[in-house]
Amino acid sequence: MLAGDSRGAWDAHVLDDPRVVSLWDGSRLAGKWFADRALGGLGRPGDVVWDAYFAFAANARWLREPSGLLAAGSDIIDNTNGLEQHFLPLLMSH
Repeated sequence: MLAGDSRGAWDAHVLDDPRVVSLWDGSRLAGKWFADRALGGLGRPGDVVWDAYFAFAANARWLREPSGLLAAGSDIIDNTNGLEQHFLPLLMSH
């Protein structure tokens, strides 16, 4: 979603943790899907959700729609306060 974004320019070691799965969506299908559903209060129909995070419970299941949403927020770039606020308690509880 930024000028110059490309799969080849992504540094896979930025999120170097075995629990992290990074996928490239050049067509922005996922961002459009999340926006159309305003999951976690992010986006609205016709938008693209990007630079966002979603956290789901360990027992969450995705059938037609995801369940077990624990936290969502945007933006991440240059703004880690939301991540710290939402994720530190989750990490501490496990």
